[in-house]
Amino acid sequence: MRLSKLKLTGFKSFVDPTTLSFPSNKVGIVGPNGCGKSNVIDAVRWVMGESSAKQLRGAAMSDVIFNGSRTRKAIDQASIELVFENVNIPQYPDNSEIAVKRQLSRNGQSVYFLNGVRCRRKDITDLFLGTGLGPRSYAIIEQGMISRLIEAKPEELRVFLEEAAGISKYKERRKETEQRMHHTRENIARLDDVRNELEKQLNKLKRQAKQAEKFQELKKSGALLKAQLQAIRWHTLDTAVQAHQQTIDEQSTVLETDSKALQDFDSTHKEQRKAQSIAQNTLNEVQARFYEIESEITRLEQSIQHANDRREQLEGDLEQIQTNWEESQRTLKSDQQQLATLESQTQETEADLRLKEEGETLAVQSQRDADEQLQDWQSTWDEFNQRAAEPTQRAQVERTRMENIEQRLEQNKQRLFRLEEQGKDLDIKALEQALTLLTAEITTVKASLEEGEATLKTHQAAVLNLRELTQQQSSELQEHQSTLHKLSGRLSSLETLQEAALGKNDAAWLQAQGLENAPRLAQSLQVETGWERAVEIVLGQRLQALCVEELATLQTALENPPLGELALFETKKCPSQGQEQRSQLLLEKVQAPWALSSLLAGVRVADTLADAYQLRDKLAAHESVIIPQGLWLGTNWLQSQQSTDKGTLAREQEINDITAQLAHLDETVQTLSKSLETQRTTLQEQENQREQAQLHVNEIRQQLSQLESQQAGKEARLEHIKAQLQRIVEERAELNEQNNQDKQDLQTTSDKLHAALEEMDRLADEREELSRQRDLYKETLEQANEAWQAAKDDRHKSEIRVESLRTDHARLLQGIERQKAQLEQLNEQRYELQKNLEKNAVPLESLQKELADYQHKRSEAEEGLTQAKQTVAHLETSLGDYEGERKRLESRCNELRTVIEKARLECQANEVRRQTLEEELAKTEYSPIALLGDLPEYADEASWEAQIEAVERKLEGLGSVNMAALEEYEEELKRKNELDSQAEDINNALKSLETAIKNLDREIRTRFKDTLDKVNKFLQSMFPRLFGGGEASLQLVGEDILKAGVTIMARPPGKRNSHIHLLSGGEKALTAIALVFAIFELNPAPFCMLDEVDAPLDDSNVGRFCTLVKAMSERVQFIIISHNKMTMEIADQLIGVTMQEAGVSRLVAVDLDMAADMVNA
Repeated sequence: MRLSKLKLTGFKSFVDPTTLSFPSNKVGIVGPNGCGKSNVIDAVRWVMGESSAKQLRGAAMSDVIFNGSRTRKAIDQASIELVFENVNIPQYPDNSEIAVKRQLSRNGQSVYFLNGVRCRRKDITDLFLGTGLGPRSYAIIEQGMISRLIEAKPEELRVFLEEAAGISKYKERRKETEQRMHHTRENIARLDDVRNELEKQLNKLKRQAKQAEKFQELKKSGALLKAQLQAIRWHTLDTAVQAHQQTIDEQSTVLETDSKALQDFDSTHKEQRKAQSIAQNTLNEVQARFYEIESEITRLEQSIQHANDRREQLEGDLEQIQTNWEESQRTLKSDQQQLATLESQTQETEADLRLKEEGETLAVQSQRDADEQLQDWQSTWDEFNQRAAEPTQRAQVERTRMENIEQRLEQNKQRLFRLEEQGKDLDIKALEQALTLLTAEITTVKASLEEGEATLKTHQAAVLNLRELTQQQSSELQEHQSTLHKLSGRLSSLETLQEAALGKNDAAWLQAQGLENAPRLAQSLQVETGWERAVEIVLGQRLQALCVEELATLQTALENPPLGELALFETKKCPSQGQEQRSQLLLEKVQAPWALSSLLAGVRVADTLADAYQLRDKLAAHESVIIPQGLWLGTNWLQSQQSTDKGTLAREQEINDITAQLAHLDETVQTLSKSLETQRTTLQEQENQREQAQLHVNEIRQQLSQLESQQAGKEARLEHIKAQLQRIVEERAELNEQNNQDKQDLQTTSDKLHAALEEMDRLADEREELSRQRDLYKETLEQANEAWQAAKDDRHKSEIRVESLRTDHARLLQGIERQKAQLEQLNEQRYELQKNLEKNAVPLESLQKELADYQHKRSEAEEGLTQAKQTVAHLETSLGDYEGERKRLESRCNELRTVIEKARLECQANEVRRQTLEEELAKTEYSPIALLGDLPEYADEASWEAQIEAVERKLEGLGSVNMAALEEYEEELKRKNELDSQAEDINNALKSLETAIKNLDREIRTRFKDTLDKVNKFLQSMFPRLFGGGEASLQLVGEDILKAGVTIMARPPGKRNSHIHLLSGGEKALTAIALVFAIFELNPAPFCMLDEVDAPLDDSNVGRFCTLVKAMSERVQFIIISHNKMTMEIADQLIGVTMQEAGVSRLVAVDLDMAADMVNA
């Protein structure tokens, strides 16, 4: 991999796109100080991923973007691209070149590209890992880096050797592996907590699962006993249904005979009903004619009123149109006057525009003449600059030399200051105090660790308590849900029985008549507690009667009634109930929205049977008395209906009670669910706090480890300080001697600079005259430009004025045409309105005449209506006598129907209960016949109910049972096994990572030791070549080779072996160069960039330095920035950098001989 090109755009002083080509292995970059040579070094480091603005000689990263100059604006983006010849990069075998590019915009966005594809910064650093290249590698030696390399701390110097050894990528991998190990240990800790909790949960679920199995066995036994009990009840109901059916058949025969007699009576009075119907029809016809006449009278009155309103509206519209016509006439006259004035103004403005166009043409010619004068002056100025450049360059060279000497003096001064500061910093007492403070801090951290571990245990205990509380609430919720399911089942059974008892099996017929939502009578009654059975016996089948407003509306539908029983209760014509003072009535025990006297009239109540017998003697023929137990007595009859099942009204009350209980239970379940959810959220928060406590403990442990490591480092540092104090004293003496020599060289250079400055002063007068001419020409050009711009603005204003007048002229013409059209339209509207007013007067008279005729017809219709009403009233009186006789016959039929209905109701109720039992047994997959066959003869309800109660007591003795425990146990056990497997895998992975760390450490030790030995070998060869003798070596500082720093020991010819800090400035520079070249001998980087590293060297040392560079250039590409003639001479190619335009760097072609002459001058 060899550097072939460097492309810069907008980077520091290289504002224009600039390409530096490196065709050979020895390329020199030359130019005066401050022209931007070192920006090339910064560019290479920046594109390789440098992220510190300080390392690039800036305060912020945006400082690398060109920030503008006196003649140029700042730009918004900087871009650098390195192009390498692909020789041995295995990742890109098909690419002949590798391009690495970086862009930075002022918004702070930094973008990297690799072969034109956007990538990460890490991809760039990974590409150069192990190659010796990087933003801070030994391959790029910038100004001052030689001194920093020599003065580097042992651990900083170690980094250069690690890069040379190619172990930086291993250290990066080791760091990533340690991070993964840290995360893995945290995962193991969390996983162990989860496994421990699961273990406790499994033990609890195992106990609950055994209890659930026993519960299921008892439930199964109880289900069989309940099914057998239902079979026994089914047999009892089946026998009762057969007995009731026989009673119904006998009473139906008697009812059929009485119904036939009633039909014969109805046919006798058929003619009378027909006459009444004819009279009613006549009344309806007369009444309809009367209403028709009333409607016509209303219509005529409205038409007359509308005609009057229309006439007033037309008169108002005509007046408004006349006003609009007069306004349009005034507007038309005004627009015509404005049009004449506007045409005159337009002619005057067009003449002024022509004059201003001629003035603009003259101003343009003057501006061109002034510009030609300025161009001629610029040619003279360029010729003068070429003559004045030579003394300026000589002065620049001498200034550069003075700056270098002054820089060395300043560096020596700073070094002396640093040595003095280092002596102050090397305070043994301060270090001992720091060790004491560090020991105290370690003690504090240990105390924090104990406190954190105690907090962790507290959170762990809280988590266990919350989990037990959550389990208790979950069990309570399951109990309530179980009760809710039982009540829901009971409510469903009761509603099914109630629907059957209320006769809701004729839904199709009811829906056809719109009665599907009509309430049943039983659903509308509120009965005093204890009197439900009495009311049910009296009302009988009428409890399932549908409540309708009028029976007359269903007359047609009742001609084809549904099969089975149908009862209707008319709510609109309920007779009012009278008050009886002799005894309490059953009516007073019932509350309903309507009067029930037609159903319960004459029925009295008594508390006991004895009271009923006493009251019976006082009853009228149509009266009766009933007691709460359902025993009903008349004057000469008694009726009893006893049953263990609840009646319709009691069942309706139970349905209401269960519905209320369900609502309460549902609210309780929701409250418990919310509470359980809150408890679970609290548990999750507590678990999070436990996790945070665990993380806190881990952080304190890590902090303690770091502090203990720092303590060991400071103890080693204390031993090293004493040796450094002696080296500081010796180095200060050498620096003072070097300063005396530099001051003599500074005086000689100052004399040469003075001669060059005198020649520059001579040329300054000529420069001033040319500058005066330039100012005069520029002023003339500016005046011409201003005159041209003023003429141009005047001409433009006139054009705008002419265009505005033309636009106004066109607008006025359009307005005039619009007003004329509007006047014509208003004339037409006025004519139409006058015609409509004349037409509206004619129909008003005919309407008033027609109204008078209809008022006369209404008087005649009123007389006919009165006669028809009298006829209908007479016929209705005759029919009333007939109805009385018919009611007596119908009463006898109703009594028979009551008996039949009562028997049928009891039969249907038993059938419903029997069918309900059959359906319930079908759900359990049992057959009542099969169950009865398996039962013993002595089986009865009481004994079986006792057995069921015994099973239920056992179930209650079990308490709350978690029925999901079996499934939960299996799921949690499966999860536990998976977590155990995961824990084993993670532990194996952790062992693998620990093994990998050991292997990496072993590889790093081996490579670093080999590299250190080889670099020492090459250093021992390089050092004598640069110094003409002597020796140097690298030594480890510390026992652990993984962490030990590196220091340099050197012995120049004729001196004793000493630390490098005791050498002179030139000796330090040569020693650093020897070290860098020794590293290159071991692991040559693709290229090496040297920025004025020869500045502190004298001519003999520069000669040896150049000889060594020539020899190494056969294997390494060198890019050298230098002001030294001898260094320039070894370059195969020179790249010149200049800053002729202030703040802007450019490349120039440089002749080697000319460059040498410029340096010697």
